[in-house]
Amino acid sequence: MKQTDHSRAVRLVLYTDDSVLSLGALSLFSTIPQFRVLLAEPVLSDLVPFVEQASPDIVLVDLAPEMTLGLISTLKQAAPEARLVLWARTFSDELRYQARQVGVTAFLQRNLSREEFVANLNALAGGAACGTESEDTSTDSKPAHSTTVKLTKRESQLVTLLSQGLKNKEIAACIGITEGTVRIYLSKLFAKIGARDRFEVAVFGLKNEYCGQASWDGQNAFVTGSDEGRARPVLKSLVLVEPQRRRGYARRGVAASSAAE
Repeated sequence: MKQTDHSRAVRLVLYTDDSVLSLGALSLFSTIPQFRVLLAEPVLSDLVPFVEQASPDIVLVDLAPEMTLGLISTLKQAAPEARLVLWARTFSDELRYQARQVGVTAFLQRNLSREEFVANLNALAGGAACGTESEDTSTDSKPAHSTTVKLTKRESQLVTLLSQGLKNKEIAACIGITEGTVRIYLSKLFAKIGARDRFEVAVFGLKNEYCGQASWDGQNAFVTGSDEGRARPVLKSLVLVEPQRRRGYARRGVAASSAAE
């Protein structure tokens, strides 16, 4: 982890696609001389190159709907020494866990007061954890009353694509397999995680990661490129909170009919 030189300003890259939020943040940072804010353009395709060139101490990312866990992972690789911070109104316990797995340092909520917001950023700049976060922030800390189901790379892709709302035909075209193979994979996936249907898998996926835009380009415009770029298998596992509520859900008849959609 990068050790900040306190003799110079802390370089902070800020990304948000919300112009009002951007103006408010810049106004706030203008009153804090120890931070030098580098505002990224609200274009996701430009964000990674910008972070690579900026060599920041902190990357503060507004968790916009288009942001994905895969992109967050790529941002960390672009600036491995920087402290990567997600900024949103709320975070699911599952997303906190998965984000820490790909290198996120801290989570800031939108409802923080000015004093709390500045105190947290100062703590991060000094190498400490966020002062308002009481939970264990180690990468191995899982939500209470949860279990973890390991995923293969293919299963990770399927969870991501189901979470984007794709049908079997679209999934098959996206990752280069047949619809029949998709149905077989899904039946096994439902049984493995104890899901009743594809919709429950999608909910699990949405809680564990931000999935962003769908990976299918529309009717007669299936994705033909590498599946790595469109269905990157970021999730290594699914964190299922309160698994006791799902006991007995895996029934073969239900799983088979849902997998055939």
